[in-house]
Amino acid sequence: MQDTSTIDIDLSAIDHNMSVIRRTVGPDCALCPIVKADAYGLGVTRVARRLVGAGAQMLAVYSLRQAMETAAAVNGAVPVLVLMPVTTIAREDELVRLMLAGQLHLVVHDEANLAALEACAISLGVVLPVHVEVDVGMSRGGALPDEAVRIISRICQSPRFSLCGVFAHFSHARTDAALTARQLESYDYVIAASRGFMSEQAFERLFQHVASTYTLARDARYHRTMVRFGVAWLGYGLDELEASSPVIERAQLRPVVRWSTTIVQAKAIPAGAAVGYGGRWVAPRASTIALIPVGYSDGYPMPRNPQASVGACVRLFMPDGRVAHAPVVGIVNMDQITVDVTGLHAGDIHDWIGCSVELISRDIHAPTHLPRLAAESGMIPHELLTRLNPRIARTTSITANVLSSATSGLMAGSISTDSASSEAPRSASAVG
Repeated sequence: MQDTSTIDIDLSAIDHNMSVIRRTVGPDCALCPIVKADAYGLGVTRVARRLVGAGAQMLAVYSLRQAMETAAAVNGAVPVLVLMPVTTIAREDELVRLMLAGQLHLVVHDEANLAALEACAISLGVVLPVHVEVDVGMSRGGALPDEAVRIISRICQSPRFSLCGVFAHFSHARTDAALTARQLESYDYVIAASRGFMSEQAFERLFQHVASTYTLARDARYHRTMVRFGVAWLGYGLDELEASSPVIERAQLRPVVRWSTTIVQAKAIPAGAAVGYGGRWVAPRASTIALIPVGYSDGYPMPRNPQASVGACVRLFMPDGRVAHAPVVGIVNMDQITVDVTGLHAGDIHDWIGCSVELISRDIHAPTHLPRLAAESGMIPHELLTRLNPRIARTTSITANVLSSATSGLMAGSISTDSASSEAPRSASAVG
C-alpha cells in the first residue's frame, strides 16, 4: 500500500450521534444534517447514505454542484436544500429533474433573488420548493425581517413557489446566549407577521429551522420543527459551546474521525542538535527523534505561533504495546513532521519503524482530539476537517465503542503514557 496516512470514518459513530440528536429533539422535529464541502471532506457519497439511514429527512449543501452529488449519493431518498443564492438553472440541467421530483429545495435571500427564481420557474415550467432565510444579525445571506415578510407574502401568492421553510442562522450561537435569544425574537417576528399568509395546513407543514450544532445543544426552544446541524453528526462542536446547562453534553457524542499513519524512521541525536528548518527546537539532552510522513500538504496544521519550537502531540502505539503521547518538535514540513520519543522505549531504536501513530484520535480526552489539534493552530474543527487533503485515503469502519483514556492535555515538550487498550484499532476497515 502506497498511502502515507489514512483517515478512518466510524459509521457506527454517525449512527450513534444521529440517535442522540433524535432523542434530544423528539420524534416530531425533522433532522437536516449539513453535508457541504463533500461532507466536510469525508466523502458525501459514503456519508450521505449513512445519514439518511440514520434518520435524516433532508440534507443541506451550499452549491448546486454539491446538490447534484448529494442527490445522486442518496438516489433521491430525501430532499436536498441548497443554501447559496441561486438565480439561474439551465433547462438541460440534471437539477431540473430533481426540481420536478420535489427533491431540490432552494433558498430565497432577497426580493431580487425571488424575482430571478420566479422567472426561472416560469421558463422551466416547474414549481420551486423554497425556504426563506431571515437575516437576524449575521449580515451575510438572507433578508432583513421586514423584507422577509414581504418575500413570504409574495411566495404564498405565486403559483410558481411552494413555501417549505423559513430559517435563520445566529451570529453568536456558540458564545452569547443573550444575543442569540434576541436574534430568535427577530425570527419569531417574521413567523408571526407571516402567519396569516398561509393556510393552517401549510403552516403546520412549514419547516422552521434555526438550530445549528450550537443552538441545538444550547436549548430546546431552538429546535422548532427542524434542526439544521453540521459537525454534531461528526461528534464535534460541543467542546467550544459556552453554555451552563446544554441539552446535549459533550460526552454523549462520539467522534467519527481517526487519522493515522506510521513511523518511517527513528534516529538518535546528541544534546544541542537542532531539528528542522531554522533550528527552532534544540535537543535539551541526547534524544530520539521519530519521522512521520505527514505534513502541511496533507492538512496537518501549523502551530498558532509560527515561532513555537514545540507544537501539537501525536499518539503512539509503541513497540511494547503501550500507548504514549509525544510532542511534535521542530517546524511542520510539507510532507513530514518530527516527534520526540526520547525515553519511551528501551529496546532497539529501529523498533519504532512501522509503529502506528494517531494524528487525530477518537478519544475526547486525548491531546490528539480534533478540536484540541484545531485550537492549537487557531482553527475551528470545521476548518481543520475541510483542510485534510482529499488525496488521503478514506476508509470506513464499524466500532462498538471507544474507550477513553481520560488523558489530560499535555504541556508543550512533555510526554505521557497510558494503557494500550484506550484505542487500538479494533475492526477491519474497507476503503470507502
